[in-house]
Amino acid sequence: MRIWLANHYAVPPNIAGITRHYELAREWAAEEDAEVTLFLSKFVHPRRTFITEEEKQSIEKIKGLKLAWLWSFPHKTNNYKRIINMGSFAAVFFLAGLFKRKPDVLIASSPHLFTAFAGWMLARVKGCPFVLEVRDLWPDSLIKMGGLRNKWVVRFLVWMESFLYEKADKIIVLTEHQRKFIANKGIESGKIELIPNGIVVSSWRRDPSRRAEFRGKMGVRDDDFVAIYTGAHGPANALQYVVKAGRYLKPGQVIVLIGDGPEKEKLLQIKREEGLDNIRFLDPVPKAEIFDYTRAADCGIISLADNEVFRGARPNKLFDYMFVGLPIVTTVDGEVREIVETNQVGFFAGAENSEGLARAMEQVDALTEEERQVIRERGSDYIDREGDRKKLARRFYGLLQELVKR
Repeated sequence: MRIWLANHYAVPPNIAGITRHYELAREWAAEEDAEVTLFLSKFVHPRRTFITEEEKQSIEKIKGLKLAWLWSFPHKTNNYKRIINMGSFAAVFFLAGLFKRKPDVLIASSPHLFTAFAGWMLARVKGCPFVLEVRDLWPDSLIKMGGLRNKWVVRFLVWMESFLYEKADKIIVLTEHQRKFIANKGIESGKIELIPNGIVVSSWRRDPSRRAEFRGKMGVRDDDFVAIYTGAHGPANALQYVVKAGRYLKPGQVIVLIGDGPEKEKLLQIKREEGLDNIRFLDPVPKAEIFDYTRAADCGIISLADNEVFRGARPNKLFDYMFVGLPIVTTVDGEVREIVETNQVGFFAGAENSEGLARAMEQVDALTEEERQVIRERGSDYIDREGDRKKLARRFYGLLQELVKR
């Protein structure tokens, strides 16, 4: 089967960012003998720079997998240039696809809808099924986060959203909340399928000897209690409450934040102004290294803004933390809290609650080694049931086969 897969923000594991689509594409090419083209941007969104030739050359070559690197307009902040960046990627994707051999199926992923719309147009031109993957509920998330107020833009994006839901031959969602949200818009539930985020289980093996090395890279002592946050530093992540938790930490407790984003300078300013030496910031690291950093910590933090749009979120880091066996402290009510509490792998700290976050860290700090081992086992069981990327990729591929046969 010949598959086209497009995501503006996809990256391979040697670059920090969203590796879901590369991992799915690799599985389909290696395990299903598919011919997969992954369309992704040369401009790497999390760090706001273009990929280098050295980085391209270091990517593992997989038979049957082609990476189609597309130009998109560079930007530094969330201003009008980012909108141009989105539109330019979608336009270049459409033009690039016009001159390529027809695929058997085309998958285009949000968050922004322009790539998805370009994917639908290409699928119609090529005469193949179109699969819409919904990673973020646009424009609902933009509206509820207060970043979109122009009524004409809202109307246009709402129309585009409804159009894509209606025209897609299959809709893939990452959370149960997204499935219900789309079904409530009158879309037939049978065409909506849940394929959540997950982990390539073979991508990392626990090596206790590396713990000291990576604690050293984080600048923490052997006997410090370390809570780690890995991921985006944007308005949606509400990390100001994580940083301000430093006010309430006990001596020997540290929070390390790894990543980048438009809010990072503001977060650094809070740290400087309040003299929070127990808060550490690190630059983004490749997916291949993030598990070693994570395993060198004592608990993982999941933080999002207190907004109903995030009640149905299942962030990548939820799977990352459970995979390496870290207890989880989350500020996110809804689906994340339900998974953490149902599987008994951590604690809910309260939404946007700095003091509550510090208290939840104390609860983790007080766990015995036996209790930590039980949490590791529960996390491993959850990944095996719900988050094994190989199993998820096989299920996704089966859906594509059915679609192509029809």
